Amino acid sequence: MIKIRDLTFEYFDRDEEGYLTDMINAIRGINFDAKKGDFIAVAGKNGSGKSTFAKILNRLLVPIEGTVVIGGKDALEEENTIDIRKMVGMVFQNPDDQIIGSVVSEDVAFGAENISVPQSELWDRVFTAVEQAGLCVSSKKKGVLKETASKRINELSGGEKQKVAIAGVLAMKPECIVLDESTSMLDPKSRLEILRLMKELNEEQGITIIMITHMMEELLWADNIYIMHQGKLAMKGRKESIFSNEDKLIELGLELPEVIKIRNKLLQLGLIKDQYIYDVDGLVRRLKKEHPTSFYLDTGLEEINNEQPKINPVNAVLFNELSFSYGRKTILKDISLSIGKGEYVAIVGKTGSGKSTLLQHIPALLRNEPGSVYVDGMDVMDKTTDIQKLRCKTGYVFQYPEQQLFAKNVYEDVVFGPRNVGISEVEAEKRAYESIKLVGLSDEIYDTPISKLSGGQKRRVALAGVLAMQPEYLILDEPVAGLDPEGKENMLQIINSLHKDAGITIIMVSHDIESVARFADRVVVLDEGQIKYNGIPEQVFYQKALEEDSSKDVWEIPVMMQLLVKLRKEGMPVDCKTVDVNQGISNIKAAVMPY
Repeated sequence: MIKIRDLTFEYFDRDEEGYLTDMINAIRGINFDAKKGDFIAVAGKNGSGKSTFAKILNRLLVPIEGTVVIGGKDALEEENTIDIRKMVGMVFQNPDDQIIGSVVSEDVAFGAENISVPQSELWDRVFTAVEQAGLCVSSKKKGVLKETASKRINELSGGEKQKVAIAGVLAMKPECIVLDESTSMLDPKSRLEILRLMKELNEEQGITIIMITHMMEELLWADNIYIMHQGKLAMKGRKESIFSNEDKLIELGLELPEVIKIRNKLLQLGLIKDQYIYDVDGLVRRLKKEHPTSFYLDTGLEEINNEQPKINPVNAVLFNELSFSYGRKTILKDISLSIGKGEYVAIVGKTGSGKSTLLQHIPALLRNEPGSVYVDGMDVMDKTTDIQKLRCKTGYVFQYPEQQLFAKNVYEDVVFGPRNVGISEVEAEKRAYESIKLVGLSDEIYDTPISKLSGGQKRRVALAGVLAMQPEYLILDEPVAGLDPEGKENMLQIINSLHKDAGITIIMVSHDIESVARFADRVVVLDEGQIKYNGIPEQVFYQKALEEDSSKDVWEIPVMMQLLVKLRKEGMPVDCKTVDVNQGISNIKAAVMPY
């Protein structure tokens, strides 16, 4: 299907007069093979060349050296462009980069129309793709058409837009699908649904899947794994060999999937002997096989009391019966919630549940709907409220923070906010320098053009620009989405330091359940615009586990608690009420070896 030899690609930068100023070796000498029906994952740090590689597969970029043959066609020949793009469908990380239509069904049909799919077949493809991508649960084509046609793109969440982009590619029925970080903005259950769909297309229809990803657990779905580093191929193999070399992965800025970290700890303690286990159910089966006397009947799950924190309304963000709609679509329904100053609160929930919409009410980016919002006693909905004062108090970092950057270099972007709220030039400069240092960027970066920054650096600069305003509340919308494991950990540590050391209140939307479990003081779960759960992480995730059999909720619990709960349901008398890996392993050891 795909054969690549000695692939090399360079980016060139030129000044206004056209003279060459810089050359970046994005890819250097890569060899790659994908047979029809392969499922391949490509991982690596930000800036390792993965997205460049993906664009070459779809002929959006043409290499300067090497050979690229796709479906027997030479990709270096321009005359083969259309044929290659019919064969290879690509889904980008940011759906805004490929969505063209204003209505869901219109956009999903766009690609198929442009490869001359007959009208008699076109809408059947659209309906099927919409269902496959999880945009509509209806199985009747007329119902699907009615629902999709009524949805406008500008009313969708970031995750819902990503599903539209995926559906558009599915409607083209390509022989190969390239996913470039395409699940990074989806909630855990939606991500799982897309991965299952790709596996189904791969196994039942023989479609070749090439998945570019930073999420290490997604590598477990692949038949073969390629690890890129600084434009070169650093590792290649099946999961058995890739995940047996943890030191090498860490050296490359990556990590083991959470389930394998847990497996390795169980191996080290001698609680299991099988090193070839890659999922929670496998761990349960192995523990049950090796320790059958540790499983009893009728252990059941214990109940839990979900205690709510006491909030001082004078120093808090308060939502009171807040509702919001986009056109005919209701996003929020009678939300009442208090977030106290000094808390670290994570807002989670499925794609389109209203998380970002809720947060945008805090700095009055959205207002004038039923209900009220107060920030330290300031009425956000009151048109006489000093908006500048409110927004100085509440710093907001958007879902795609790089879109907040607009100045010619890092320093000018970070200093812009303080300069424009009446702060003296000396104080504005002081804040800018302190904020840049606070997010872990070096002094050398001040004069660096925004266009020269990596994705992770852009996020830090956007955060620094908000911190320069010295907010009391820091609002973060998916701050680690799309970052590699090393970059994600760095960002999470920065955020945690801002909370612990600088005393800033953190209000964060996230689909990264493991990070939420590690850092948040409290978790609020939204479901269809309403609060479903609210409490400390251990309480919220355990409450979800208690309701797992009957609940239609679509988000997951941390891997450690998944394992503990499944062991308990199988009969092991293990304490399930923890999300901490070390504590969870200790709980298993205590149940297996009680004396």
